[in-house]
Amino acid sequence: MLKTILTAIILYTSTALDLLVILMLLFSKYPGRNARRNIYIGQYIGSLCLIGISLFFAFVLHYVPQKWLLGLLGLIPIFFGIKYLLSDEDEAAEVNEKLDQRQNKSLVATVAITTIASCGADNIGLFVPYFVSLTFWQLLVTLVIFIICIYILVTLGEKSAHLSFVKVFLARYGNWIMALIYIGLGCLIIWESGTIQHFI
Repeated sequence: MLKTILTAIILYTSTALDLLVILMLLFSKYPGRNARRNIYIGQYIGSLCLIGISLFFAFVLHYVPQKWLLGLLGLIPIFFGIKYLLSDEDEAAEVNEKLDQRQNKSLVATVAITTIASCGADNIGLFVPYFVSLTFWQLLVTLVIFIICIYILVTLGEKSAHLSFVKVFLARYGNWIMALIYIGLGCLIIWESGTIQHFI
C-alpha cells in the first residue's frame, strides 16, 4: 500500500511540474478571490478529464490477454522522458500567448482547456500504462492520491506565483527532473509486467 501511495505521488508530481509553472502564471495573471476559485475549478475539471480518459484506455487494455504485452506501454513514458531531455521549449511563453488569446473567455474553461492541451499527451501516456498495472484497490488508492495532489498542486501554484526563484529552478531543471522520473517509471512498468523476463 505504501509503495502504491508513494508511486502515485511521484507519478503525479512528475506530470505536474510543467503544470506548476502554468498555474503560477495563471495566479499572477488573474488575482482576486473569484479568479482563484475559478482556477481551482478549472484545474480539477481539466485534470479529472485526463484521468477519466486514461481510465477508459486502461480499462480497454485490461482485455489484452498477455500481461507482458502491456509492459510495452512502458515505452511511452520512456519516449516522453527522452523528449524532455532533448526539449528546449518555453512552455510558459506558449501558454501566456494562449491566455492572451482567451482574455475574454471563461476562466474555468480556459484553465481546463490549458491543462488538457498542455498536459494531455504526457498525462495519458503515463497514466494509462501505470493504471493498467494496478489492481482495483491500488487504482482506487491512486485516484484518491491524485485528487489530493491536484489540490496541493494548485495551492503550490498559488503560493509560488510571486516567487521568482521557483520559476527559475523549474525552468532550469524541470525538464531533467521529469525526464528522469518518466524514464524510471517506464522501466518500472516494463519490468513489473514481465516484458523483459519474457524475452530473456
